[in-house]
Amino acid sequence: MREFFSLDGAFNKYGTFVADTLILSIMWIIFSIPLITVGAATSAMFYVSTRRISDREGYITSDFWMAFKSNFVRSTLLWLLMFATMSVLIFNVWLMVTGEIANDAISGWMGFVLPAQFIFMVQFTFISIYAFPMTARFEMSFGQTLKNSFMMANRHFLTSLTCLVLLITVIVASMYTIIFTFAAPGVYAILSSYMIIRVFKKYRPEIDKDPRLEIAEIEAAKTAERRRKEFWDDAEKD
Repeated sequence: MREFFSLDGAFNKYGTFVADTLILSIMWIIFSIPLITVGAATSAMFYVSTRRISDREGYITSDFWMAFKSNFVRSTLLWLLMFATMSVLIFNVWLMVTGEIANDAISGWMGFVLPAQFIFMVQFTFISIYAFPMTARFEMSFGQTLKNSFMMANRHFLTSLTCLVLLITVIVASMYTIIFTFAAPGVYAILSSYMIIRVFKKYRPEIDKDPRLEIAEIEAAKTAERRRKEFWDDAEKD
């Protein structure tokens, strides 16, 4: 029991995890209030969450604010593009489903157009699953971010589908439980980050590498090189 409540015990470990998740959620909610800043807040949230699951040291508030500022422009453009596109697609689907489209010529195409609209909606949702974390963790152009997100979303379809189901589950749960609403963004970010970071590591294995390990490897390489040099120097003397 004493070990359970110790500083390195399970109680402190999981208690800290829950507190960090709640703080991350509240920060995302606060920074998203202007609505136009939702994209920057989302990228900042994923910057913190993807680093947290890799046990990278840092402070949530300062890391969040740093990522929010540094990725503001790209994340905002990404959010506006996603929001505008999804709004148009949802509006079109609503018109078709509710029968607001009275033109018989257009209505005859609904058997093709309506499924296509749903496919586009799913694709853009898949892209957003990767685009905001990618913006937070990698330096690349806006177009490259969209291209890579589209590629990853379809190449790793099972991961994309799992993240989508998780997102829908979190949204539905927050609708029925007010208390959970304040934790929902952080819960989704943390859980989905485990899957997203695994995908990222397939292309960038060095992401979130422990700097202490990297320093140790460099020192080991220097030591080995020094020993080789000493060996050949001794050989030349003999």
